[in-house]
Amino acid sequence: MDSNEEKVQKHVVVNSPGERREILTERVQSGPRQSRISGGTIAIIVVLALSAVIVVLYIINNRNANEAANRNANLSAASQTNNHQPTTIIQQPAQQAPVIIQQPAQPAPVIIQQPNPRDSANDDANMQELATRRLNDEPGMNTVSISINEARAVLTGTVNSLAARTKAEQLVKAVRGVKSVDNQIVVSG
Repeated sequence: MDSNEEKVQKHVVVNSPGERREILTERVQSGPRQSRISGGTIAIIVVLALSAVIVVLYIINNRNANEAANRNANLSAASQTNNHQPTTIIQQPAQQAPVIIQQPAQPAPVIIQQPNPRDSANDDANMQELATRRLNDEPGMNTVSISINEARAVLTGTVNSLAARTKAEQLVKAVRGVKSVDNQIVVSG
């Protein structure tokens, strides 16, 4: 039910000789819609309207002040010309647009850095030390020797099984920087 609708009930009792009746009627009645604007809304509207009026008056006042200042400046300029002072006009040559010269783009230089042999030797020594430690940590790999030159490892020595030979190769391949492994380990047994 809408807020403007009202439910109206009528209860009528009819007494006539020999008969008694009760009539109950019900109907919905809607009234005129009333606008409900709160006091806060009215206050906001009033403040906004006053603000708009003040802004308009401020703009008009500033425009009048600017026009008065322009008039005073024009009168002052006119009075100076009436003093019969000669006006000097200096004519300068027009400036020319700058000339832009484009040169073809030059390719970026290519820098090729050759590896320092000392760095390679240090890397080889570090890789060999690490690979030797890994092999010595594994049981049955004490007889395996390793030599690394230019990141290429050569394995030599003797082991008891093919699985140990393969394991030694995998341990050395896992060392960071090793490019290849030449497995020359001999299987005895």
